[in-house]
Amino acid sequence: MGAERSSSRAEAASRISVRGWPRGLLLHLLVPMGAAGAFVLLQWRGVIASPESETPLVVLVLIHYLGAAVFHLTSLYQRDALLERLGLWTTAVGLGLNAAAWGTRGLIVGYYPLSNLYDTALFFALATAAASLIVTFSSGQHLVGALAMPVAVLLVVLGLLYGNDVQDLPPVLVSYWRPIHVTLAMAGYGACTVSFVTALLYLLKDRVRLEVIAIFALAIPTLTYAFISGGSILGQGDFFVKLLMDGERVPIDPEGREFLRASVPYVGAILRVAFVASVLALIAFAIFLITAHPFMRAVGHWAARLLLVLQGAGILVLLLQLQRARDVAALIDPAQRRMIPEWWVQQFGSRLELRAQGSALEIAALFAAFALTGFIVVFGWKMERLLEAIPSLEALDQLTYRAVMLAFPLLTLMVITGAVWANESWGRYWGWDPKETWALITWLFYATFLHTRITHGWKGRRSALLAVLGFVAVMFTYLGVSFLLPGLHSYAGRFGATPLVA
Repeated sequence: MGAERSSSRAEAASRISVRGWPRGLLLHLLVPMGAAGAFVLLQWRGVIASPESETPLVVLVLIHYLGAAVFHLTSLYQRDALLERLGLWTTAVGLGLNAAAWGTRGLIVGYYPLSNLYDTALFFALATAAASLIVTFSSGQHLVGALAMPVAVLLVVLGLLYGNDVQDLPPVLVSYWRPIHVTLAMAGYGACTVSFVTALLYLLKDRVRLEVIAIFALAIPTLTYAFISGGSILGQGDFFVKLLMDGERVPIDPEGREFLRASVPYVGAILRVAFVASVLALIAFAIFLITAHPFMRAVGHWAARLLLVLQGAGILVLLLQLQRARDVAALIDPAQRRMIPEWWVQQFGSRLELRAQGSALEIAALFAAFALTGFIVVFGWKMERLLEAIPSLEALDQLTYRAVMLAFPLLTLMVITGAVWANESWGRYWGWDPKETWALITWLFYATFLHTRITHGWKGRRSALLAVLGFVAVMFTYLGVSFLLPGLHSYAGRFGATPLVA
């Protein structure tokens, strides 16, 4: 009896040490944020010199977030208090660097830095890391960072790919409502990310087959390779990156709908094979779910591993080619090259730039596809051991609920302040602009989550599915609308264009 009490007290003490709000949040959240604030303030006051660019800080953020993801994921396989602490501390340091980079960005541009995809991606990553720490210390569960930090890594990568060029604010963004509205949105999205992570872990713990999740996850790489670069990967085996001149895309038609692009050597061929591997994995998993034949399950997982290797190789070759490209004019898409006068190539060809910023969203999609495949590969290896490391269904359900409770008020205020800002800018509170519509759809997902839970007692798998679908809506609202749907918010993903090609 005494031994049981001693064990119980030890377990409680261990949990309290993790859950300690004052100490835990002070050390891992408030101290890094305070240090970042002091760093930015000292720059502003001229006590320390301001850097010409915040990019070195952002690279450090990426390194720390990536390290945190590795520590957290490793701790799922190898339950080690040191790994868990390293994951939390690396997240905390990355958070401080993230805040410092974002604040430095504000000093460089001279306004509140939430005006384009680069700025918002940095803040979205910051909010994701902060929400991960808050939920971790409020619940005593370390696993949140295992999936939240990879999302933060992808967001930082997206920002780096988009580029940090300093641009004047469009007139519509010159409003005190901009920092209020966008800050609420990014903070809410960070909390939504954590709810997605815990909901996904709930589904795995609830014995939803990984192969079912894999079919949905691997459908994204498959569709990416099928349609990216206008379908050229499956067509002629080319991966195109839009060329830049003086930081701007180069239109080749009077309407500015088509832009000059270059075929990056070898990348398209690698991704074409990756497409075959992704289709093979999808077919194998589908057959396994129908027949329950273990051989097809093994084929699916081996195909996913092959896909991961091919994706990594494709991304590595792409980055090397972007770094080493010299004679950019020689890489111009042959179909476009025939449309361009020779005199133009001779005069302007040396000014063409092959940079990731030309096709930031497409390249970011390659990284996202790699991450999704990595998720299937990681969780497909020693699955039973991972499931043992994941907390109980009740704990995961509560974590998802807490994260949604954190996100929903922020999303509500986001919609309200957006309407007020719209009235100030365009003379109406609501105009069914695509961004407005999808923001409302996102809000409705989380409102439905809370309504069904509080009123009808929904818990478990149904609530987890709502949280997952809500995050899909979040990402489409954040990226899909700005890049794919025309509207008043499309400025978020567009480059300037100078019609240099007749």
